Amino acid sequence: MLRAVLDTNTLVSATIAHGNEAKLVLLAHKGIFKVLISIEILKELKDVLFRPKFGFSQQQIQGFIKHVVEVADIIIVKTKLNLVKDDPEDNKIAECAVDGKADYIVSGDKHLLTLQKIKGIPIVRSYKLLEILEKK
Repeated sequence: MLRAVLDTNTLVSATIAHGNEAKLVLLAHKGIFKVLISIEILKELKDVLFRPKFGFSQQQIQGFIKHVVEVADIIIVKTKLNLVKDDPEDNKIAECAVDGKADYIVSGDKHLLTLQKIKGIPIVRSYKLLEILEKK
């Protein structure tokens, strides 16, 4: 089964819009592919969703995080990377992908996208992973 790390922004987009990112989470729930996530990514996701600009209640945030955890393999990250120089916080995405043996990293983040690959793992936008999954 295809394995992919969805970066934090992709997961946030899945909560606030019914676009490609939400479709990916739905496909993961249908067992089409496996989401890989780390404790560090989950913590960042929770912190971002709690920002007042989103207006989510604690119950809504807990529900979405539960929804993500149900379709994900939680990766215990041991690798430490320093590949994303312009935004070191994004290294947690790369570390999860490497330790989880991901097939893809899904991101809209320019710092990650400019790298194109991390340790042989392609970094793609959400629409590209949807195209890849349609062909399977």
